[in-house]
Amino acid sequence: MNCEESINAADFLLRENVSAKVSTITTIAKPSPLKQELRCLMLNDDIKEEILNTLKSIHGPDFKLNTIDDYEDNKSFLLKKYSVGLVVKGGCDYSQNKDTPQGDEERLRKFAVMRLQSYGFHESHSIEALEYCEYSVENALYLLYLKYMNVYGKEPIKCTLTESELLEMRDDEGSSMESIYDKGFKKKSQGVWIITCKLDYLFYIFHNKKAAKVDKPTKKPKEKCKNFLRGIPCKFGNKCRYSHTVDVIENGDDHLNSHYFELEFRFHPDSKYPYEPPLIFLKSNVCLPPLTSLHICKRLYQEAQTLAADGIPSVYSVTELLKSEEEIKEHLKTEIEFLDPREKLFSRNVVEVKRKVLPKYYLKGETNRDNKRQLTADEILKEDQRIVNEFQQKILNPKYQKMITSRKKLPAWNFRKDILNSIQQSQVAVVSGETGCGKSTQVPQFILDEWISQYNNKHLEIVCTQPRRISAIGVAERVADERVEKIGATVGYQIRLESKISSCTRLTFCTTGILLRRLEGEPTLPNVTHIIVDEVHERSEESDFLLLILKDLLSVRSDLKVILMSATVNAGLFSEYFGDIPIINIPGRTFPVEQYFLEDILEETGYILEDGSKYCRRIKSDSEYIEMLMAESELGINKPRDNIKDENLSVQEVLARYHGYSLKTCKNIFLMDTNNINNDLIENVLTWIVSGNHEYPRTGTILIFLPGIGEITALYEHLIVHETFGRRNGKYIILPLHSSLTNEEQAAIFTNPKYGERKIVISTNLAETSITIDDCVFVIDSGRMKEKHFDANRNMESLETVWVTQANALQRKGRAGRVMSGVCIHLYTKHRFTHNMLSQPIPEIHRIPLEQLILNIKVLQRFYDRNVAEVFGSFIEPPSKENIFSAVKRLESVGALDKDENLTALGHHLAVLPVDVRIGKLMLYGAIFGCIDAALTMAACLSYKNPFVSPFDKRLANEVDRKKITFSAGFSDQITVLMAYKKFLTFSKKSASAARNFAKENYLSYKTLLTIADIKYQFLELLVDIGFVPINLCGNRRKTGQDIVPDVTGPEFNNNGENLRLLASVLCAALYPNVVKILTPSKKYIQSAVGAVPKENEAKDIKFATPKEMVFMHRSSVNFTVNSFPSPYMVYLEKVRTSKVFFRDCTMMPLVPLVLFSGDVDIVVQNGSTFLSLEDGWILIQVDEHRVAEMIKMIRTELYNLLEAKIKDPLLNIQHNDLGDRVISIILKLIQT
Repeated sequence: MNCEESINAADFLLRENVSAKVSTITTIAKPSPLKQELRCLMLNDDIKEEILNTLKSIHGPDFKLNTIDDYEDNKSFLLKKYSVGLVVKGGCDYSQNKDTPQGDEERLRKFAVMRLQSYGFHESHSIEALEYCEYSVENALYLLYLKYMNVYGKEPIKCTLTESELLEMRDDEGSSMESIYDKGFKKKSQGVWIITCKLDYLFYIFHNKKAAKVDKPTKKPKEKCKNFLRGIPCKFGNKCRYSHTVDVIENGDDHLNSHYFELEFRFHPDSKYPYEPPLIFLKSNVCLPPLTSLHICKRLYQEAQTLAADGIPSVYSVTELLKSEEEIKEHLKTEIEFLDPREKLFSRNVVEVKRKVLPKYYLKGETNRDNKRQLTADEILKEDQRIVNEFQQKILNPKYQKMITSRKKLPAWNFRKDILNSIQQSQVAVVSGETGCGKSTQVPQFILDEWISQYNNKHLEIVCTQPRRISAIGVAERVADERVEKIGATVGYQIRLESKISSCTRLTFCTTGILLRRLEGEPTLPNVTHIIVDEVHERSEESDFLLLILKDLLSVRSDLKVILMSATVNAGLFSEYFGDIPIINIPGRTFPVEQYFLEDILEETGYILEDGSKYCRRIKSDSEYIEMLMAESELGINKPRDNIKDENLSVQEVLARYHGYSLKTCKNIFLMDTNNINNDLIENVLTWIVSGNHEYPRTGTILIFLPGIGEITALYEHLIVHETFGRRNGKYIILPLHSSLTNEEQAAIFTNPKYGERKIVISTNLAETSITIDDCVFVIDSGRMKEKHFDANRNMESLETVWVTQANALQRKGRAGRVMSGVCIHLYTKHRFTHNMLSQPIPEIHRIPLEQLILNIKVLQRFYDRNVAEVFGSFIEPPSKENIFSAVKRLESVGALDKDENLTALGHHLAVLPVDVRIGKLMLYGAIFGCIDAALTMAACLSYKNPFVSPFDKRLANEVDRKKITFSAGFSDQITVLMAYKKFLTFSKKSASAARNFAKENYLSYKTLLTIADIKYQFLELLVDIGFVPINLCGNRRKTGQDIVPDVTGPEFNNNGENLRLLASVLCAALYPNVVKILTPSKKYIQSAVGAVPKENEAKDIKFATPKEMVFMHRSSVNFTVNSFPSPYMVYLEKVRTSKVFFRDCTMMPLVPLVLFSGDVDIVVQNGSTFLSLEDGWILIQVDEHRVAEMIKMIRTELYNLLEAKIKDPLLNIQHNDLGDRVISIILKLIQT
């Protein structure tokens, strides 16, 4: 509820009078159940007429809408869970209505019209404005003022100041006005100022009265006796020369004859004042001729406009101008024509303009990728010969000889002949080796060196996939160094947004996704001779899919060699999948690592888990009783079964399992809550590492593995204030490490500390494989990690905290032995490691939604006509049929698959885009609706990462939230990030330093913002390739991090980029059916001196629901602190379960866009009222008249027909034909209602 509507409700609700002396506020209504507010959808007459004319032009002049009689009236009570709010049925001519208004709603409508009339506007115009603005008095007032003052078509405001700077200037001016006019100045709200004036001259112009003369007293009144005034008896009595009488105040009616004038200044929420004039109104209790106040305000507004041109504040000047009797009287002599009350605010006379004949199809655009010339077979062989010759000369290079000596020290070198023989004899080979054995860097080189030494005019191309970008770059650079050449020559890498390969590259390291994309364009990979799949044991979704493709491809490409490189644990699984192929096992090369498990470190440190600690599990027995049981326990008790976990053991069973350890250690194991990360224990272990009685090194980095950002933050805040490890000591550098950190923050992990300092790195499992900290000596393993899971029934991803697997634990242990002997301390028991942990992680394909993978399957020529379940059945470990079925259904619901599981036109386009299905739809709809730059920006942020940083300091985190809110727009997280990015671009055009400073001041990651620009350009190239953006990108020179998308796409494809409602609509089309309902408590009223008034909700009172469950908004959303939403629906990107079920990246959805861009819409009639029903009635929207529902449904059908035609033929120009132009035009108007 905005300011003006609050005033309406407070002023007009008729309640029982209360004593004005009562100052306490008491609640008079008990909290009631949560309900969703039922909203009413209305259209003004102009849009109704335009929709009807368009439908007649499509279906013929005899077209008629269905009537309410064509529907069966549903007598059931659909509205049980809804609270009915303000429902506007249209304008009403109150001059012809002699009956008393019935009900609060009608009274409020009439009162709103009266309020607008009090400003001097005609009644008919007030009614029309209210209808157009959906009964928002504030917006209607603004609209009427602009219409009456005729200020349309003004030039853009030139103002370089920020919103906060403008508000600060306005506050300073307000303080000045308060000091000048004292009680005559009043701030009604942040956007409304009132100055009360005594304008006698204006009163006497229209009322020929003179001020009554006041008779002068003939006799001076006696002074009051001081004793009498104090209530003390006067000793002089009646003889006192001072007065003992009480003055009687007469309650005359003179105050009724007093007059006043109020000069009201209104600042619109988006006002650029003082560079833009405020809205100026003159109100009075004096009866003035019609339009006189507006006549005067016209002169005052002109004065404010003149001052605004130079950015000069105008409140004081305008007030003093109003007091100028001569100036105002002169102005009143001039004639000003205002709107005729018989005319409409919005004219319905549409002049038909003959349309030019424009091309109905675009020409397909081109990208730089289209112009890459492919080498001929002769040219490739010539390049091969040159590579061989150059390498044979390099063999004698001393640097190369030094590298060969270093390579020979790796364990993999000793298996060189075995590996080459296995590859020669079998089409598929498995190379299994522990961390540090050299398989990633050496096996590809063995193949390359063998080809060079045995060159026989046959071409060679090796592609080696890595699971992560950082791995692909790191391994490629290491191999290039070993071959004494620059990256991009014989050895290169290719990752998303970056390619370091050339025509002479014969060994390419790339991410798995890059190879999958290449297979879409080259189904048989004709030039590739060897494919190496590294880290195949990690079982990512992409690597499992690649294995399926390769297994199928081998039957066609008998000359293709596939080498799978895996950890030692499950190499047999891959050998069996490809038909019992040979396995080469290579031992590791790591330094010895001493292992401590929980029971060992508890013994070593003497840690005591205190009674009542938050790290104790809840048990009925107290500490003394447990100690008594331990003392009385017989040593001969049988050990419990191995499959029973520690937390399920009795005291006696703990003693039996951990026989040989002290009672104190056994008691700690029995009491410890294994579900909590014990920061006290970690602190204790750290203290032992740095100052304990042991002979391990006192130098080197300490690496602590924790599950997630929340746990890292808690430990970080715990340690930075610690007397030993805190900042004041200066001996330790505490560094967090997780995927949300910027590249700059991650770089600090690899810097060498100063002499006397020691690093403590607190990391997620990111440091297990992706990042190697060379100077790491100690590892503390909490034994927990975050793992994504997917619930197909609830269509929800969850981020679960789970125990690590044995493979993870060994990987973490290996981090401590990279460069010297190390120590690994596991904060779980050896029994748990041996008997209760999985040997390997659960394959990712069993834990994620399968929509994108299904699209990738269907777009490949070898699988497009096969049944989805059949293809999944060929995976190394297929996902469940339930997950496959639900993913197919979701793709059908978004229109990517038809009922026969074939790709639709939309599905083909979405499969080409390397993003989630929903983000892909966002890009396509952005191209269709002329907001391509904005859509690509939001898509890039959603697919990569949010540019706002996540500091560990809570005070900084609150500051980030405040900065984020300054960019907030449209109740949308996506649009908020868009606004921040656009602001960043304005600074980047000035200079790089200005852009950096802006990013730093607003807690934005500079490198993330540059990467977003790169991703946007990549997305644009993809849209150009499939024809959705018909522009020519050839010849465009672009630096890394430079955003040229707005310039190259131009105004034609961005003419709606500033339309926030359209952007919300595009987001709805992309994210539907991810919808939540906003539930608010029933209205409560509080008693005050002016009566009972509605109480505003707090943000915490608002709840959210999906069709299946209650959910919570993530606190990172800009909507987290909002206590009132204009619409009761939101769309969101994803739903994640951690401690609760949260939805993230949300946008409030206005009613019309929700209906136009959602799923199937039905029309329901109940008790004579018409409703639009979505999701089988879960979403219900009332319409003010039945034909509105019919119009919405019909124009929605035409919109979808238009979109389907565009998606089938992306080069179709839907705005260069009469039908398409009219439908899009109506949709844009509807979105604004």
